[in-house]
Amino acid sequence: MKYVEQVKSIVLFLLILLSFALTFTIWTFTPSFDPIETTPAVDVSIGEKRTVEQVVRPIKVLYHQEDSVTGTTDRKRIDPLLATMKLWQIHDMTEKEKDASAETLQSYMHEPNRVVLYYPGTVPLPVFDAMVNITDETIPEASFDRVVIEFATVEQAQIRIYFINSVSGRVYEGSVSVSELGKFENNILEAAKEVYVTDEELGTLPIYVAEKEQEKLVYPYLLEEVTPEDFRSALFESTANVDSSGDATNEKYTDGTGAIMRFDANRKSMSFVKPRAETSDPGIPSELIFSTIDYVNDHGGWTNDYRFFGIEPLTQQVYYRLFLDNLPVFSTSTATELEMKWGMINGTEQIFRYIRPYYILQSTAQTSTKTLEAGTTALDAVSRLNEEQRKKVTEIMPAYELAQTSEKLITFEAAWYYKIDGNWLKLSKEALGGGKIGLE
Repeated sequence: MKYVEQVKSIVLFLLILLSFALTFTIWTFTPSFDPIETTPAVDVSIGEKRTVEQVVRPIKVLYHQEDSVTGTTDRKRIDPLLATMKLWQIHDMTEKEKDASAETLQSYMHEPNRVVLYYPGTVPLPVFDAMVNITDETIPEASFDRVVIEFATVEQAQIRIYFINSVSGRVYEGSVSVSELGKFENNILEAAKEVYVTDEELGTLPIYVAEKEQEKLVYPYLLEEVTPEDFRSALFESTANVDSSGDATNEKYTDGTGAIMRFDANRKSMSFVKPRAETSDPGIPSELIFSTIDYVNDHGGWTNDYRFFGIEPLTQQVYYRLFLDNLPVFSTSTATELEMKWGMINGTEQIFRYIRPYYILQSTAQTSTKTLEAGTTALDAVSRLNEEQRKKVTEIMPAYELAQTSEKLITFEAAWYYKIDGNWLKLSKEALGGGKIGLE
């Protein structure tokens, strides 16, 4: 028994060592769990992304010479001109006119040796700077719908370029080095080969159209569509709380934020509205264009060739129209335009209303060719309007009319259109054949 106390001490010492060992093991033990794979965020893109220069483009180029006017609407001929202009350095921008008369504007645009680029809507100068380099430190928030390039004489070291707003009469002037103009001049001589004519009785500014008949393709497309599920995933902030209702011809989606998305099967259109973003404040034109292009890019919404077509800064609305063969597309039954109204929620700018087509032009059936009436015929038709209406006409040009010919087929056929009081109207076969135009 005399060793009992020693044995107890040894056992106690061993227990203490075991306790320290177990504690150390627990502290330093790392379990070998299999790694948990995280689900990547889904980047929903229903179509393509586009740059500003792909979306904001001229629809017509005219070259005024001493005894004739030539021009083109062909994209293959216009693209080299725009590519050359990207190399320019435009400087010394100054305001030349605040409210020029029609006669003054005509002197800027239609003197000999001048090239005029026509845009379908007013383009802010900061947007133009994103496509062509303006070197001035400060670029005014002014808009234009005509760019006039005046060819230099032998004595000139600089050529002048004018930015004209044909509605307000405001004119800005810039300068470009003569050395940068040679390639552009060669390109315009190659591009602008069609003869253009006008009727002085139409419009407050001369309206030029291609003189002769033109052969235009008729395009039948198989009807393909972006699914409502794709738009739902692309536009709603979260799809977890999105509910659907309605029927096949008028589907409706809503979420907890009040956002509403509807589909109209008859017009092949989708509308997306965030009521909380509604505002009565005007917008800055350049920011509206940049913001709306970015918005469409965010979900790859350029499913077809949509181009900038108009802007209303006071209501923060921007329009992008479908184009085919470099011509605008119109329809009385089917949506052909992206219409966006910008807004704001809690100080953050964002979309308020977004209306657009949901069909895609991918698979075309057998094309055919149709002769489009001569421009002189279109001028004659519009000239039969009464005098007051004739002066309100601001443009006459070919465009494509979209018609749904069957449940699975849509057809694009060229026709003459004219713009009056801001609206585009088709010239009927009766009007082009000598009948009344319909507004008498």
